[in-house]
Parts: sequence; C-alpha cells; structure tokens
Amino acid sequence: MKNTWQTIVGAGAAIAMIASLAGCGSGSASGKTELTFFANNTQDVYQPVIDAFEKKNPDIKIKFSTTNGSQAGYQQTLQTRISGGQLADVYVAPPEQLSDLVKNGAAKDLTNESFMSRIGDTNKAQASVNGKVYAMSITAWTNAYAYNKDLLAKAGYDSIPETWDEFIDMLKALKDAGVEKPYLEPKAGLGALVEGWIGYDSSKQSKSVDQQIGDGDSTFAKSYTKYYKQWAKLFSAGVMGSEVTGLADDQVRSEFAAGRLAVMPSGYWDVNTFKDAGINFAFGRMPMLHKGDTPYAPGAADSGYAINGKIDGAKLKAAESFLDFLSSEEGLKLIQDNIGLIPSTKNYTPDIDETFKEPYDLYLKTGNVYLNTLGWPASGRSALRAETFAQLQQVALGSITPAQATANLDTKLKTLS
Repeated sequence: MKNTWQTIVGAGAAIAMIASLAGCGSGSASGKTELTFFANNTQDVYQPVIDAFEKKNPDIKIKFSTTNGSQAGYQQTLQTRISGGQLADVYVAPPEQLSDLVKNGAAKDLTNESFMSRIGDTNKAQASVNGKVYAMSITAWTNAYAYNKDLLAKAGYDSIPETWDEFIDMLKALKDAGVEKPYLEPKAGLGALVEGWIGYDSSKQSKSVDQQIGDGDSTFAKSYTKYYKQWAKLFSAGVMGSEVTGLADDQVRSEFAAGRLAVMPSGYWDVNTFKDAGINFAFGRMPMLHKGDTPYAPGAADSGYAINGKIDGAKLKAAESFLDFLSSEEGLKLIQDNIGLIPSTKNYTPDIDETFKEPYDLYLKTGNVYLNTLGWPASGRSALRAETFAQLQQVALGSITPAQATANLDTKLKTLS
C-alpha cells in the first residue's frame, strides 16, 4: 500500500523539458554551498538527517522541499517543478520514470561512485538503465497488516490467519464480537494484498504475471479477474463497506491509531505513529489464497536518491557528499529511526522493531516481495496503477464486477501503448 512513493510523473512532454534545466545558484549569502533537496516525505522526519549532515559538512547548507505535508502529491509537484525548470540538485527518483529522466540528462550516472559499493544488487537493478545506475536506493519496503491485539482478542484471535478465507472468517467474528470496524483499506490502496498473491504465482513461472501482460502474452482480464473476485469477498461478506472509496490514507491510519480499527494494510513507516498512539498493536502477515502458499507481500526496493545531471562544481561535490552520508551507517540509522524506512545495504544491518518482526522475516529477509508495476510498460506505469485503484473503487461501490474492472484495465493499457 505504499502507493504514492511508487509512482511518479507520466507526462513525457514535461520530462522532455528537463533537457533545458540547469542547477540553481551555486552558493548562498553565507558563503556556503546551497544544495536543494526534494523528497517525498515531510521536513520534520528528514530534518534530523539534514542536521547531522550539515554538522559534518559546515560548508554546505541544504534547502529542503517536499509536497504539502505528505507523499500523496509528489508526482504532481515534481512534474510542475520539471515543467518550470526547478528540478532540485538532489531528488527522489522512483524507478517508473527513471528511463525518461536519464534520457534527458536529468540524472547523473552513479555507477562508479565509491558509495555505490554499499548498495546491493537488487536495489541497483531497480535503479538502472541500460546497465548503469542512476539513483542510489538504500532502503526497501514491504506491506504488512497492522492489527490491534486487544480488538482481535475480543474474537479469540492473537494473530493474522494464514489464508484469505480464514481471514474473512476472523473479520466476521470481530463484527459479531462488537468491533464496528474490523478492516479498512484506503481508497488509493484498495486491493492491498492482491500483489502478494500475484507475486507468489509469478514465483512459479519463468515470467511474472505482470510481465506477461506487459509483453502482450496475457491480459488483465485473463490474469487478474480471479484475484479481484477473491478481494471482493470483503464486501459480499459484509466486513468492509463502500465507505472505503472516500477514505484517504491518513483517515484509515487515524482510525487505527485511535483504537477503533482492528486491521489495516500498513508498513514499517507507521511504527512510530502507532507507538506514540499508545495502542497495543503488532504487524502480521498478509493472508495467502491457499494453505501452503509461500508468503508474499507487496514490496520492492525503495526509490533512490538521484543527482541532477545538470549541476557541476561545488554543487556536484556537495550532492555527492550528501549521498555518501545518506548511505553511511550514521545516515542509514537516522533514516530508519526518523523516516521509518528499512535500510537494505551491504554496510548496515537494521535493528527491526519487535512489532514488525514477523513481516520482516517473512518478506524482506527472504526477498518475497512483489510490485506489479515493474512488469508494465515504463511509459504508462503511473497512470495504470492509478487506474487499478479507480476500478476497485467502482467494484467497492457495486457499480461494476471484478471482471468488468479487469476488462477496463485492458482498455486503459491499450491507450498507453
């Protein structure tokens, strides 16, 4: 459900304008080198990282910017900045758009930088174009189900069941036990665990389900309909209602933090929020379709940090120093502690919070994570992912069937070809 960080601008016209961009001014009135940094999270979580870097590098001042308080508008804001010639010196570059950024000289080749020796092959591969690495991915993510232990106990449960039908039965039992909100998904994350099911089925084939769709060997209608039908059981069983089509991420998170919601799709980034709320919680597995299926969850290497390919001189040296710091042990610990991302590098072993131990062991330690967009045509990934949520919203409202939703995805894919 880490919906927003995974997608980025899909407007080729805007990307094409990057070629004309130049870095901002090379210094500031204080005589320090000013480095602009644009990220898809809030300043409060990044500030400890920035403070530590500036303390080590007193000749560099970082000017941070983000969207309006959340990750949700990152791709739109990035598009606006690109169109306006305001690309930052260092920025978060999701893999979906990396090839366009590279094509237009907006991302520096990082392949031979010394700090890249700390980065694992999986993270490098996701940030590569034509065999060269253009973004430094230093963390990884996985979805999991956050659950309220006290609410589950009302129905006699102490963990998330292994299979989907068992999970549906648990949600029914929670309702019978008086829990008004057994399960919710946000509107921009509907079908949260479907990717896990697809990931497991893909692991048994030579080519992933989504790569088959992207290559034209299959269709959404042929491949996705069975998964969407399973997900739709939430509504036919009466354990989740159509109100989810109007719920934003923060609204669902607030319900859980307030102790009113039993289960929600979440991730490591919510650990501190739920701890601060003082609720009795943990993170657990995302149920699979059948007993014995290897556990898989939505996840991938995180988007990497890129350097604007148009900067040089003192700005470029400052940018390289910043990436070097971010991938150092000190930087990685600060990123984990403050931003809630899980480091995935060769030089650092993260200390995982006890509440997240089960999904970390099931998914990240094993590599059993899957992201459907990586199999789709690069030029249409953002739009197509948004369309999946839009179609599932219609299923939730009862306006269309799961089969109609997948047929509509095929129609959308044709428009992006």
